[in-house]
Amino acid sequence: MKLRYRVLPEGAADGAIPLNCVFIDQADARACGLTNEDAVRLIAKAFKDSCAAVNVMNKDGVSVSSDGIMNPIAVVATACVDHGMINPAFGYMPISEIPMYEGMMKDEPHMRQWLTPKFAGRPLHRGPVGKDLGERTGHNEYMTMTGRIANNNSGSEFFNMVEMTEILALMAGQNEIMNDGEVMIGVAGPEVSVGIGMIVSERWGRIFGGNNLGGYKPGMTAHASGKYAKTVKSDYAVIAATKPKFMETMLDALDIGLVPGRELGCSPALVCTAWAYGKEIDFGRITPASWVELESIGISREMLMKPNAKPYTREEMIIHADEIIPGVISPKYYKVSEICEIREIEI
Repeated sequence: MKLRYRVLPEGAADGAIPLNCVFIDQADARACGLTNEDAVRLIAKAFKDSCAAVNVMNKDGVSVSSDGIMNPIAVVATACVDHGMINPAFGYMPISEIPMYEGMMKDEPHMRQWLTPKFAGRPLHRGPVGKDLGERTGHNEYMTMTGRIANNNSGSEFFNMVEMTEILALMAGQNEIMNDGEVMIGVAGPEVSVGIGMIVSERWGRIFGGNNLGGYKPGMTAHASGKYAKTVKSDYAVIAATKPKFMETMLDALDIGLVPGRELGCSPALVCTAWAYGKEIDFGRITPASWVELESIGISREMLMKPNAKPYTREEMIIHADEIIPGVISPKYYKVSEICEIREIEI
């Protein structure tokens, strides 16, 4: 019996991929009688002369981006492999299923997306819960590390810490990888750098967890870096869905009445999408610190408060997604089958 897995190899996508990125379908592991950790340790043997960041994915699950948008896929474990080794304390981390709890829709109103037909009943995995953390004690930067490789923020940022290279793997992009779709790969740019910090409040979130619920609210910035926020991750490579695909996920949230600044984060992508769609933005809850970061990339309160005389329809929003959604420098588009290798390893 063989376990199949996906690899975006170092150097793929015309050299844009800076390190080996491995994705395991949890269903494939189960079909082989393996736990997620078993599968990761088995695949580690294939990297005896190199290194890789590893995500185990649940294609039936759901997860949430930092600004509160739900995606139809989830990372259920993260790991790092270097020369066949996995650090025994910090090299592997499960990300357990998070149950719906009483009061969740009040405490985390962006989670109303979980009640829609598209997502209802699907298991939620965002960030690690207490039992997942092992020896980790920090309240954020949920990371696995082995040797030169780190896999950060619950499986969305992969580093080679020796070569000082990183790639952002946005959840919508990982969904395309696992479903043989199409990805956009480029340099993140200032808009993505700012957007990553515009987060929502969650219990056991992908970036912030524990009892942090309420520590950061929609409309706030976790970066709090002023005009420098646009530089924090601006030169990193990024794997994303195409903007029309990404647009659909945001429209799904806006169509059920979720509002940037109130229930959703105030990321550049979300506020620009809401304005073009003629949807509400809660200006009063976007903090001064967030406005500094938005204005540093040319998105001003005055611009967004000016009524949109002719909002686009949903269909028009998708057609014009590349114009509406800011971010990603010099993007190139790839069929996943063109850049992602399907490999197998004997059990």
